[in-house]
Amino acid sequence: MKRLVLTRFKTRTSMFIFMLCISLTSLICLYFVLMHLWKEQFTTYKQQALTEHTYHLSYVIRNFMSEGPLTEVNNAQLREASNQFSAPIRYFAPDRKTIKMNLKTEDVLVSTYPYEVEVPIIINGRIDGYLHAYYDLDAGLHSPAIVQYEQELLTRSRNTLGLFILAALLLSLYASHRWSRSIHQAGQLAESIVIGNRNTVIPQCGTREMASLIATINSLLAEFERQESWRTQLMQDLTHELRTPLTAVLSRLDAIIDGIYPLTKDNMLSILTDIERLYRLIEDMEKLSEAEGARFELNLQPLEMTRVVRGVYEGFLFLSKEKEIKFVFEKPHTPCFLDADPDRMVQILSNVIYNAIKYTPRGGSVVLGLSCNQGDTLIYCRDNGIGITAVDLPHIFHRFYRADKSRSRDSGGLGVGLSIAKALVESHRGTIWAESEQGEGSTFWIRFPEQNRLNL
Repeated sequence: MKRLVLTRFKTRTSMFIFMLCISLTSLICLYFVLMHLWKEQFTTYKQQALTEHTYHLSYVIRNFMSEGPLTEVNNAQLREASNQFSAPIRYFAPDRKTIKMNLKTEDVLVSTYPYEVEVPIIINGRIDGYLHAYYDLDAGLHSPAIVQYEQELLTRSRNTLGLFILAALLLSLYASHRWSRSIHQAGQLAESIVIGNRNTVIPQCGTREMASLIATINSLLAEFERQESWRTQLMQDLTHELRTPLTAVLSRLDAIIDGIYPLTKDNMLSILTDIERLYRLIEDMEKLSEAEGARFELNLQPLEMTRVVRGVYEGFLFLSKEKEIKFVFEKPHTPCFLDADPDRMVQILSNVIYNAIKYTPRGGSVVLGLSCNQGDTLIYCRDNGIGITAVDLPHIFHRFYRADKSRSRDSGGLGVGLSIAKALVESHRGTIWAESEQGEGSTFWIRFPEQNRLNL
């Protein structure tokens, strides 16, 4: 079955067609209004001309009329005048009711000659009667003035119609060019971006919606550039992280095979340490892919969050004591229940706490807290470590972003712990954010909404 292929026009062409239809419709309506006004004006002119024509007829008739009843001679003269002026006539007595002479039947007068002109006939200073002449305004009239005026109106209407069509074309061309210019320029810049000029910034122009669309495109381009720089940095870091342990493993194995190093337990433990480091790198990548790809299923169940947080807290006590860090847990005074996945919750807290301890120097402090106020469950982790710069703070939850690359490299990580935590928190319909000042420490906040709370 063949697909229906729709013709796609350029924006300027589409806008020209649209504007042409609108302008032509408007101007044609205006043209018909003018034609109606001109027709009424022409009708009034014909009525005035026919009235003058009837007065001329009455002047001719008055010259051969006499007082008293009409004679056969008068009737013949009236009939001759009617034929001469091409107008059916009636001659009424002064009472306007008695017909003294009728040259046309009633049916013909009503159906064919709807316009009537009355002129009094005065003989010797007295009204002898009233002459009624009948005309068809739509029929061809033999007056040269009327014919000339009609020709002038016809020429005027044709010229006006031509001017209106020309005006519609010019207006449509101007409007389509002016209004589509910004879209055309934005389209050309977008094409240049597609072919590789990604540093191009599209200027905001056009309507409010068009400017908003361009701003969104520019934001997407900026975000793409950031993602691309992070990807490049990731490849460099990943190459470095993988090359270092692999080089160590290969060199030790070659030395053992060549007999330079003995096959001892210490040498095997060194090789095992490098392999574990490789495994941690791969595991971090797998966790991030799983969390952001939402390929996991949450095992939601009622959790008493004080017990869960305390369990994670106790698991990090050894690490904090090793670094001589004061690690404190501020628990709520009342039980706090939450509908969540226990394993994922431990994973979230572990990533945040490990990050706090890692960037807190010896002798520092880390505070882990839990509260259940105003319907939300709030978890916070506050430290007095090195802090995060204002430049790095908006990006710490992005994939592969590392504010301190030397520390991350030394610890063998890729800087994906916070990205994993963010993905897992959002899968529970929660939010995570950070507040920090460089040299003053950081505070990470995790909030779970009221719908995740259990009122037990």
